Amino acid sequence: MSVIEKMAIFLYTITLGASNREIQEQFQHSGETINRCIKEILTTICLFVVDVIKPEDLNFTNTQQEIAMNPKYMSHFKVRQIVC
Repeated sequence: MSVIEKMAIFLYTITLGASNREIQEQFQHSGETINRCIKEILTTICLFVVDVIKPEDLNFTNTQQEIAMNPKYMSHFKVRQIVC
């Protein structure tokens, strides 16, 4: 299966909230293949999160004070461990 097809399956699933059975019918693959494909794409996305999608300033020193001190946004400024 090509990477493009795997990505299409993943995007179709998360966009429409489709069930495994619906994906099987649409893409003509077994349920096990669909599960394996989605797991592979999720693993890849987790690797991107660690390597690519991260703030440049981990201490958020360049963030405006009115945003950084607002309790509404404090959960976004906590440094968390990403587990995939």
